[in-house]
Amino acid sequence: MTSLHDLMIRTPGLPCRLDPDPFFSDFALDRRYAARQCGGCPLLLACRLYALESEQRWGVWGGVDMTAVPTYCGTERGYRMHVRDGDVPCEPCMDTHAALVEARRREQLKAEHAKGGTVRGYEVHRRLGEPACEACLDAMREQSRGYRRARAQRGPQRPRSASRTSGPTAVLPSPQTGVQPLAVAS
Repeated sequence: MTSLHDLMIRTPGLPCRLDPDPFFSDFALDRRYAARQCGGCPLLLACRLYALESEQRWGVWGGVDMTAVPTYCGTERGYRMHVRDGDVPCEPCMDTHAALVEARRREQLKAEHAKGGTVRGYEVHRRLGEPACEACLDAMREQSRGYRRARAQRGPQRPRSASRTSGPTAVLPSPQTGVQPLAVAS
């Protein structure tokens, strides 16, 4: 398949090649003029298709001012476009994304329940902001008991010292601040 760029090079007299400035102008009036110039272009549909597939958000492509095209707000795609562009997502996009995330978590929770309740299921319950079911809670309790048994088998841990240095320290005088502790290698 031939790319739009190749077609543009092979087609002489395209308005966007003769005077490209209005096609990417900051002024809407210039972009409207550019969109009218696309009317007789033989690459009109190919250019428009390219702009839609590559999600162009600026300039005139195939007679359409992409700056004025809605950004699909209220959809997951709109949410991703906000994030991609470094924008704070709008409320409809945030709501849609939150609903999608919750639906995915509910599907995951259903799979964990099919296994009879798991620690992962317990974590999903927590992420959903709901109390864990008894099966997932039992799995979490069993994991905690296992950690406690393993810790008990390792034996008592030596207490941590209050100082930041480990091992013996010697006190050396310092002319600026008096006496300071210094760790000594053993």
